[in-house]
This record gives sequence, structure tokens and C-alpha cells, in this order.
Amino acid sequence: MAVFVVQVKTGREVLAAAMLEQHLGLTVYLPQVLQRRRGRTELSALFPGYLFAISEPKDFVRSAVDAQPGVVRVVTLGATPCEVEDVVLTALQARVDALNAAGGLPVHPFKPGDVVQLRSGPLAGLEAIFVGPTTPSERVEILLHFLGQTQRVRVDVNALEAVTNPQMAVRPPRRTRGHGRKIKVVSDD
Repeated sequence: MAVFVVQVKTGREVLAAAMLEQHLGLTVYLPQVLQRRRGRTELSALFPGYLFAISEPKDFVRSAVDAQPGVVRVVTLGATPCEVEDVVLTALQARVDALNAAGGLPVHPFKPGDVVQLRSGPLAGLEAIFVGPTTPSERVEILLHFLGQTQRVRVDVNALEAVTNPQMAVRPPRRTRGHGRKIKVVSDD
């Protein structure tokens, strides 16, 4: 058996999986994790827009898979469909099962705009502004002001802690009105 990666329309993963199973008889694995959204816990795709189709290589017909509702295309390397090793899929299934058994994806206490501090690493102690999660994982994005520049940085949420008395301004001053239009500063001379 071989495991193929299939790109599907985001939000249509369940439909595409059902179509591949019903119409083509493929075994499909759609990794779904428990995630808290709007006060409810629900299953959502771990990799939005992707699923795994398991089939014998000789029975896998790429054009038939591509033609199914909800499917964008079979992921390829050149002209060859991309295959994932069985051990990788087994490890992924074990990790998803462990995440769901622990209650789903970790929830962090930070909201966009909160001032946070790095607890570990070479930049430990620096303050930053929390932007938000990047993917359904433990990585988040922060705005870090370092050496006179503000940079977007992705870090592990466990490397952050809330700051009770922030030293930095929560929001930098605006420089544009939007669409690149500069704000004109008028002096009182």
C-alpha cells in the first residue's frame, strides 16, 4: 500500500474524503483534532486543504482522484504523485490520537495586542506584542522590537508569558492612513 497526498478545497475536506471513499473505494485518512472555536470544541482539519489517500500504486488513478468533488489535485513531484512513508502516517495518527485524548490543541491565554515576554532562548526577557496563532499548532506570531526594527517572529507559545507591567507601548504610532497614504504631520510654527 502507498499513501498519496491529495490537495482539496479548504473547508471541504470531509466532503472530498467521502467522495474518494464512495466513488473510488480508496481508504482516506483526514487528520482531525479537537479545537476550541467561539466557545465550542469541535473537530477540524489538522492540515486544512489536505488529506491522505491510501491505495495500491497500480490501482491509484490520478485523473479519477482529480475529478472528484472537493478535490483540487493530487500533490505531485514533477509528474509523479507524492507518496508519504507508512511510518510517517502511523506517527501522525499516533500524535493526533494523543492530542485528542489530551483535549485537543492547546489553548493559550493571549489575545491579539497583548504584551508578552519571551521566557527562554537568546532573547529571553524581551517584550513583544502578541499577534495570534499561525497554524493549528503550538506556534504563534509576535511583533518583536529589536535593534530599532519591528519584526514578525514565530515562536512556540510555551516560550511566552504575560507581562503585568509592560515597558513598551502596546501599539506603535500609525504612519499611514491605509493603502500606503502617509499621514502628514502639521507643525505649529
